[in-house]
Parts: sequence; C-alpha cells; structure tokens
Amino acid sequence: MKYVPLDHVAPHFLQDTQPSRVASRNERDVLRLIWKSPGIERSDLTEPLDLTQQSLHRIVGRLHERGMLVFSQSENRRAGPPSPELTLRKDWCLTLGISVNVGSIGLCLMGFGEPLENMEIPQTGSSLPLEMERIEAAVEDILARRGAGRRDVLGVGLAVAGHRMLETAFNCPLPLAHWSLIDLAPVLGERLGLPVWADNVARTAALAEAIFGVGRDVADFAYIAHLHGYGGGLVCGGMPFRGSFGNAGEFSVLFGRQDYDDRPALNQLLEHLRTKGRLGLTLKDLKNENLVDWDGVEEWIDRVTPAHNRAINAICAIFDPALIVLGGELPHSLARMLIERTEFNNLPRHGALRDVPRLAVAQIIDAPGAIGAALIPLFETVL
Repeated sequence: MKYVPLDHVAPHFLQDTQPSRVASRNERDVLRLIWKSPGIERSDLTEPLDLTQQSLHRIVGRLHERGMLVFSQSENRRAGPPSPELTLRKDWCLTLGISVNVGSIGLCLMGFGEPLENMEIPQTGSSLPLEMERIEAAVEDILARRGAGRRDVLGVGLAVAGHRMLETAFNCPLPLAHWSLIDLAPVLGERLGLPVWADNVARTAALAEAIFGVGRDVADFAYIAHLHGYGGGLVCGGMPFRGSFGNAGEFSVLFGRQDYDDRPALNQLLEHLRTKGRLGLTLKDLKNENLVDWDGVEEWIDRVTPAHNRAINAICAIFDPALIVLGGELPHSLARMLIERTEFNNLPRHGALRDVPRLAVAQIIDAPGAIGAALIPLFETVL
C-alpha cells in the first residue's frame, strides 16, 4: 500500500472534514500571504487573494479560533473600522527537517514557518537501523531544548543525497549505500511516529535558499549543490521544480564516464588534496579560512572550470533563469573562484548579446538541506 504522509498527521492538527486536511485551499492562500507579509492588515488581504471581505473575515476568524493566527492592534490610523494586523502563531506547530549527506546528518527544528534551531550529528558506519536510532535520539534532543514533544510536530521532511527513485527511495552515493533503494519515509515515519515527506537534499537546499536566502526576490533560479557529489535543484515560480521523475537539476547527468571525475564535486577535491599530502581530510575540513592557499586548490579549480562552464551554459540554454546560486557545502572562497572563471557561450548577433543570469554564492550555509526539508510538511499541508 502506498505511504501517504497526510494519513499520519496527528488529529489535533486536522480539520473536522472529509477527506482529512489541515487547511482548505483558501485558508492556505491566506496563511501563506500572512507568512510572507507578517503584520499585514486583514483589510489588505482582499485584493491579492481575490476573495470577498465577508469570505476573508470568515476564514481569518476560523484560523484565529484554531490558534493559527495572532491579532495585533494596527498602528495605522485610516478611515473606517479598525483592521487587525495578522501574524502566524509560531508555536501552533513544529516541523522537523532531516538531511542525510555523506559524513553528516543535519536537523532543523522549525516553528510555524520560522527556523528555531539547527544541529548536526556525524554520519558514520553502514547500518541504516543504527543511523535511524541516532536520528531518533537527536530528534528527542532538539525537541527537549525547546521543551517540546513529538505531539507538537506536524510533520517531518527527510532530505537524502542521491537520485530520486520510486516513491521515497533514492540511489545514493557509495558511502550512503545503506540508505539506497529503500522506501525511506514509512521506515522513518514508523520509528518516529510522525508523518514523513522525502525529497532530494539538493532540492530542499534550493528551497531554503528560495525562502530565506539570495533567492527571496527571484522567482526562477538554479541552485548548484556542491556536496560529496554534484547536483542541484531548479526553482520555478518560487517553488522547486521536480520534473516527471523527481530528478530535475541532477547536473551530474551532463557528464559521461570519461569526464565524470572532472566535475566540481567536493569528493574529487578531497581526493586531489590527499595526493598533495593532506591525508584524512573530510568535507568539514574544507571550511578552513586558509583553504585557497593550500597546495592543489587552485589547480583543482582550473581543472573543473570547463565542467562548471558546461553546467552553467546548459542551465542557461534549457532553463534561462535570472540567477544561478553556487551552494551545497562549497566554501565561499571556492565559489567566488568559480564565478570569476565563468564563461558564458554568448556570441553576439547583430551586435547584441543576450541576457545572462547573475551568479551568486548561497547565503544559507548552515544546514540548508535540513532547513528546506523542514518546510516540506508546511507546503504539503498548510502553506
């Protein structure tokens, strides 16, 4: 039987309707507008939502009765009856984001649309049950820090490094082989006793960047995730674009066997630096401020620049975004080196060049995959 996360949402979050849901489409539109414009006055909701004032009063009143909204007195002195300012009640629900990367597992605890706390635990070994057990302990820890329990959690977003396969299974890099080709959402959901939605970690990082980072004011952008591997995500209209099979933005597919090792994947950088005498390096070690001065770093950047340019120009040709973000675990210093070396295929026609996207370094650098994963339950149910 197909796993449906909504079937596992706690009853106290649900409306008394059939089929079960957390909020109606109109309610979700109202909540999302308030989330994006905290403090907006109720009277200002009418125009952007194309709802009558009567309908809005009824919807806002119902959401307030459920404890989802906070009313505040407006300081604007306008003609007519006073209209309250509206904000989401941050403690109405919690969501959890869990990101599984090579070497690290990130967690994010989020209030009603607002990140509260991040934590990271090592990803080690090759036993899925043991890592699930450690994730469960970390969940208890991060909830306890806020005096919360699992009853307060609306849902969990799980982000995993690897190609999306059927349902919530992924084909992961070799160090995460024990996470591969398993329908993960029901397994983690049963352990935690919570509904779980799953997605690729690069795509959830792109979502975090879209909501809280450099993509806030850009509707369409591409996010390149430099992790152990090399992937990414596409954001279209402010939301992730997944494609037919859930793998839109898997930029490693651009490279064949003959040039696969020359793509800008950070495991390739680690291997290159080990040949220069820096043995035992991990992805965490790349956060060293003096990284650009290490022997072999500039040599590696020069080696992967052609692959970087191939990906940039493929994104331009197929997606035509306003912005391309270099993110994942790529140190900002290396991101800037790649940006400086970027060459667009932009031959002039009739003396004019076409527009090309701006390149930027990701702003969300602390657990972006987990932050984006924590947003998924909200976007699937209430926003």
